Amino acid sequence: MSGQILNDINLKQYSWFNLGGNAKNFFKPKNYSDIINFLNINKKLNQNIHILGAGSNTLFRDGGFDGTIIKLGSEFSKIKILSDGNLEVGAACLDKKVANFALENSIKDFEFLSCIPGSIGGTIAMNSGCYEHEIANSIISVDFLTLGGELKTFKRDEINFYYRGSDFGEPVIILSVKLKAIKGNKIEIQKKTK
Repeated sequence: MSGQILNDINLKQYSWFNLGGNAKNFFKPKNYSDIINFLNINKKLNQNIHILGAGSNTLFRDGGFDGTIIKLGSEFSKIKILSDGNLEVGAACLDKKVANFALENSIKDFEFLSCIPGSIGGTIAMNSGCYEHEIANSIISVDFLTLGGELKTFKRDEINFYYRGSDFGEPVIILSVKLKAIKGNKIEIQKKTK
């Protein structure tokens, strides 16, 4: 396993509110194979797991977290245009980065992400939205791992999205998402973003 498991890590530095106690374990995987290896080990340990994104909508208790925090890093924050013109975005990619990338490539309907703090994985989990848009409207499919270590892809209609939430049928670790890219006028996109 190339990712690093740290022990007794203070969680204040990972929350926008700078609050909270220590996590028993803190895991920063390098790739999805790292996560699978960790999950296989965790089956024996049977520890609590919490997936942490940007920490923008998270409060940790002073008593800390008796389990493992998994934080996806820069390896999971890539964004690219696919051969079909749609976007593939890693779960750790910041929402603002997606909005900026869409603007630079004249792709509309992601302007709302410019004012949502956090990462795209959390945005999917929470079905974040504002200004009459929510992320569920742009999703084609989501790649994720089950806590049992199974890699799956769900199409949009296989995920139950609701107001500020989503349900995959079980706890999951979101890895990446494919988003519909609709071309627009860059000037209009910029105006809407502002």
